[in-house]
Amino acid sequence: MTAAAAGVTLQGQITALDKSSRAVTVTGADGGSLSFVAGPDVRNFNQLKVGDNVTLDYRAAVALDLQPAGSGEVGVTTSQAGTVPVRGAIPGGARSNTVNIVTEVVAVDPVANTIALRGPSGNTQLIAVEREDLRAKLPNVKRGDLLRISYTEAVALGIRRDSP
Repeated sequence: MTAAAAGVTLQGQITALDKSSRAVTVTGADGGSLSFVAGPDVRNFNQLKVGDNVTLDYRAAVALDLQPAGSGEVGVTTSQAGTVPVRGAIPGGARSNTVNIVTEVVAVDPVANTIALRGPSGNTQLIAVEREDLRAKLPNVKRGDLLRISYTEAVALGIRRDSP
């Protein structure tokens, strides 16, 4: 189940470009600018030039998955994925990073709408459950159950050829 998700699409024009360091500055119509280093997943980087129009999509999501006690181990794992265009195609690329944390439920209070979780390092955190749909599930959560929390960030960069 997705607990929260957010996304933003930024559009602008490349206003500074350092091909040796792969540093790019994009300025939007509102005058705000964003600088970043284009990683190796942005293939065909050498096709870019100042004045190109750019679209940058950023998405983040948190997913929760309740699992029965003993079905896994408390811990942290990370993974990455990415795509690159074929050589000679329009410059761009995408990358996602995911962090999975498995925690153990040590206490549940459906009246106070709280849940206490023990993390991979042994620390315990009391969480206030604010969403109504998740509060409704608290009476079914048991001490010892595992809660898998997945946080994913995804960024996609695309360059359109309709630059001025």
